Amino acid sequence: MTTNHTPPLILLVDDELDVLSIYKTKLENSGFKVVAAANGEEGLRVATANHPDLVLMDVKMPVMDGVTAQQKLHENSATKDIKVVFLTAFSDPLRPEIDVRLAKENGALDFIKKGIGLDDLVERVKNYLIL
Repeated sequence: MTTNHTPPLILLVDDELDVLSIYKTKLENSGFKVVAAANGEEGLRVATANHPDLVLMDVKMPVMDGVTAQQKLHENSATKDIKVVFLTAFSDPLRPEIDVRLAKENGALDFIKKGIGLDDLVERVKNYLIL
């Protein structure tokens, strides 16, 4: 894994406290360091201060949505190279290309549908870190 931190640092940005808690616990138990933020604005501050190896960013949040936060990360020379993967609960299983297009058009690596198995989440995070 090519990362800036040992263990790799993941920033998890989501306004749903249950999602934050479950994903954070699973990722930490899998050997990652995890910091969390409850909205895009807070996520920007945490990303700027910590320069995580990967950001898992919810798309729909109050204060600042994930797409806007991701765009601001990539407009800032200090954070433009941080990898972002969108989290979404609104994925259409019959048309996953819509989510892939949303991610790619906005500079994110990919998207993860909330509700994915926790072991699958960890495997995808590992794969994103070696890209």
